[in-house]
Amino acid sequence: MADRMLFAGMDVGTSGCKMLVYDLDGTIVYQSSRKYQEEGSDGYRELNPNLVMANVREVLKDVAKNCKDGITAMAVTSLGESVVCLDKDNKVLANSMLTGDCRGIPETQEIIDILGADRIFETTGLPPNELYGLPKYMWLNRNTNAVEDATAILYYEDFVGYILTGQRKVGYSSAARSMAFDIRKFEWSEEFLKLAGIRKEQMSEPVPPCTVIGTILPEIAEELGLNKDLKIVAGGHDQTCAALGSGLFALKDGECGMGTCEFMFTMLPRVMMTPYMMRNDFTCIPYVFPDTYLSSIEVTTCGALKNWAKDSIFRDIDRKCREEGRNFFQYMDDLSRDVKTDVMVLPQFGSAGNPDLSMDARGTITGLTIHTKPEELYKAILEGMAFQMYLAYERMQELGTEMNCIAVTGGGAASELTLQIRADVFGMEVHSLESAEAGTLGCMLMSATAVNAYPSLEEGIKRAVKIKKKYVPEANMTQYYREKFERYKRFYEVMHDFH
Repeated sequence: MADRMLFAGMDVGTSGCKMLVYDLDGTIVYQSSRKYQEEGSDGYRELNPNLVMANVREVLKDVAKNCKDGITAMAVTSLGESVVCLDKDNKVLANSMLTGDCRGIPETQEIIDILGADRIFETTGLPPNELYGLPKYMWLNRNTNAVEDATAILYYEDFVGYILTGQRKVGYSSAARSMAFDIRKFEWSEEFLKLAGIRKEQMSEPVPPCTVIGTILPEIAEELGLNKDLKIVAGGHDQTCAALGSGLFALKDGECGMGTCEFMFTMLPRVMMTPYMMRNDFTCIPYVFPDTYLSSIEVTTCGALKNWAKDSIFRDIDRKCREEGRNFFQYMDDLSRDVKTDVMVLPQFGSAGNPDLSMDARGTITGLTIHTKPEELYKAILEGMAFQMYLAYERMQELGTEMNCIAVTGGGAASELTLQIRADVFGMEVHSLESAEAGTLGCMLMSATAVNAYPSLEEGIKRAVKIKKKYVPEANMTQYYREKFERYKRFYEVMHDFH
């Protein structure tokens, strides 16, 4: 009977929300999704929380209608940093600023001047940067009344949990994106929050992964048609939940999520915050398992850069593909598969990831001639993202981290060429997974473990996370990329901050 229990994960992201229902073997029973648009211009990037919640409700209704057996428990994973300010009547007071929003850059330096970069890193595990929440909350407090008037300040994970249960509790990994959360004490830093005019009681209570937040409110269960005994479980930041859903729990495993941005996690041998880590913008964040920590590296453009190239440089090819009913990316993968080129791309098109995080960066293309073919430029984009990630990983190895393989998830994992390039550049196996939705699978694992449907998270991973295909590095291509990577490093050092 227990094997027939259903569990769900909901992913609330920048461009849409989705919910997947699973059995304990990790098989998808039903899924539903909705798209929405971000707002803003001139460097402002925002989400309307009312729009997001309306779509979340639609998804929940759809799932309830089509899963007659009912769901035992669910957890929510969501985009990081962005907050929802609610007044005493649960009215939304402001739009949410997204990652990549230009606001908060001067405030970041002000925070550093007040607290000191070392202290910020030692407390939060985050090298101070406008990417994270606190400087954006400072801007919000100075330019609106939202913080002052808020009864509750929530991330999208606990925003959904609060609406469903009436309880304000948030997973550690969501709280850790704030740059105001003490990762050793697992509590809010009142001193840090105060810089943004935030009181501790406005924030949700931080709780460990797999904590049952509460049972769905009767009126919400009736409105949406959900199981009246549905348990809501603490989830977390989307990248952390995706790491769990990809099976990351051994010290020498790595996980890479390829979406709009690309995010790679490696496990740290212990909690550590060193000057070297801060110089390279390497994080130390709490993971799902007790006393485990991750460090992350990222390429901030990834899917966004590929889509830009499709819509601009390759727009005529894209139009022809659509006319012929072909997938543009598959067509270009096939066309460029065996191409070798001197073209190189620095993928910092508007923002940059490790080892020099910046929300005000510029990309560069070099090696072009009048004979350069579209497939060379396309291949160079894929290689550039791989080189940038390997550049950061090469520096991260100074910390004592070591990977034997990388599990890859997200939309980018659909490209076999991309995964083979990664295997060749990194010189290690790259695994695609049966489940393309690692974030919601990670939520399922936590929700099922929380109600004892699995004896442990490790047992859940062994049962539900399955490898689809292994990409093995080809020795001749690994050597080719080693030589090209050395040129890329020189290219990066000259151009990464040229503008």
